[in-house]
Amino acid sequence: MRMAGVRDFRAHLTRFVSGDEPVLLTRHGKVSGLYLPLEDASRVPDDLRRELAAVLGSHLSRLLELRGVGEQEIAEDFRAHRRRRR
Repeated sequence: MRMAGVRDFRAHLTRFVSGDEPVLLTRHGKVSGLYLPLEDASRVPDDLRRELAAVLGSHLSRLLELRGVGEQEIAEDFRAHRRRRR
């Protein structure tokens, strides 16, 4: 497993993404994330998919709450987007 700072990862993104080795991301010397390349995204176990969806949903919920965005605003924005696409 490789280690890379966030800046280095961002600067050399294509090299890291095209590789097949996991990368432990650090920020100021502390672990802040993990890039895990997948051989076949369709083979990700269902329990891992559910856990990832729960973590992402929780994170998005906190961000929306901090910005004061409610469910009604999101629904209206989505409807407006669909109308523009037609």
